[in-house]
Amino acid sequence: MKILIVDDESDICEIVEFLIQGIFPEGTQTTIASSGNQAIKILSENMDIDICICDHNMPDGMGNVVSRFLMDVKSGVKFVLCSTVVPQDRPQDYPADFVYFNLQKPNITDGLEKLLLRLEKSFPAKAIATAEEFIPVTLNVLTLIGKAPADIFIRMSENKFIKCINQFEEFSTSDKEKYKQKMIDELYIKRDDQENSLKEIICTAIQEIMDRRKLPLSERMSMTHSQLIGLIKFTGLTPDLIEASKKNIEQSVNFIMKSPLVSDFWKDMNLLGDYPSNLYTLHSMLSSVVTKKLLWSSEATMFKLTLAAFLQDISLNSVALMELCDYQEFLENESRFTRDEIKRYREHPQVSSEISRDFKEIPPDIDRILIEQHEMPDGSGFPRKLNANQLGPLTCAFILTGIFARHILRDGSSFDVITFANDMEKRGYSRGNFKETFNIIKKYGQP
Repeated sequence: MKILIVDDESDICEIVEFLIQGIFPEGTQTTIASSGNQAIKILSENMDIDICICDHNMPDGMGNVVSRFLMDVKSGVKFVLCSTVVPQDRPQDYPADFVYFNLQKPNITDGLEKLLLRLEKSFPAKAIATAEEFIPVTLNVLTLIGKAPADIFIRMSENKFIKCINQFEEFSTSDKEKYKQKMIDELYIKRDDQENSLKEIICTAIQEIMDRRKLPLSERMSMTHSQLIGLIKFTGLTPDLIEASKKNIEQSVNFIMKSPLVSDFWKDMNLLGDYPSNLYTLHSMLSSVVTKKLLWSSEATMFKLTLAAFLQDISLNSVALMELCDYQEFLENESRFTRDEIKRYREHPQVSSEISRDFKEIPPDIDRILIEQHEMPDGSGFPRKLNANQLGPLTCAFILTGIFARHILRDGSSFDVITFANDMEKRGYSRGNFKETFNIIKKYGQP
């Protein structure tokens, strides 16, 4: 039996893989994918996969992208949704007659046992073989669950195992490092020993992993702010400007969290990982740098651009959509997205603009910046079809620094300002009211 596990949380993948080794028959093989698009690539190249256990909320292709692929190619792979989302919540993405089984996070252990009972009725009897007495457990999984769910053994030879950790003893990061220094990557547990104590411990560990994504937005910003400074290779971000940018970010976060609608939006965003908060923090910082160089950097202007950065993608539910640099890139990749995602993308400038007008005491022009966020220099963008001469300079600064931020996050340490500037120039972002912002950015690539 071959099982593909799809989840952007590598820790959850490891836990699911460990549970499968303990519950499923000997000889079950597992493969791991960290995104929907990676899963599709694996499924395309491995036609003998029997089961796909897939999360819903993931960057670079959510679970519905995988389900749509399997339905389109009429694959015989059994699709198992493993998420806080249940198929009934999204019948258009996970039809009842398509989803083979649903594993409800965090209680995955019980779900896998029930899945196996169902599988035993559909797979030949010869596939259910006698399991080995000892099953491996990685050091990382032991660290995640915190304490030994049963007595833990170290393998001395093919058939010799010696107990090294007693049941319920703490297993810390330092313990993990101690074994790693001895070139040991996994320890062992007796299959029958782990059944009673493991379920509750594993459930708690998965819940803790999921809780990482439920941090308040203000805490996420303080984390990502310091991390992102290292990504910026130019010297325009002075200590004073960092502090001013951080102040505006915190002010914007506090402001938007007063709205129940926006607060709910951020709760959903947290499930998509760190990319949204990374993007909007970096976008805010870059817009602060540019406006400072252009001598536009009054507190009101910086707050305006920062607030727009955090409101720009309201109603989007896919990191892959947030990563798109401009409307041209969306058109080139439109076939990757579901009908719902396409509809959300085309509507979100209007939605975010309308929501911004619901705030009291909001600075002027934010609604205009938001509705024009996907306009293009040649007028081929949307929804207003305005060109580089018709767009305001502040809107152009917002658009171009947004593209800049996405490229930095996309390329990481390989990001090059000169290459970026040359590409933007070819695409028309050096013309009209984009010119001043473009020239500032281009200077950072010069020696």
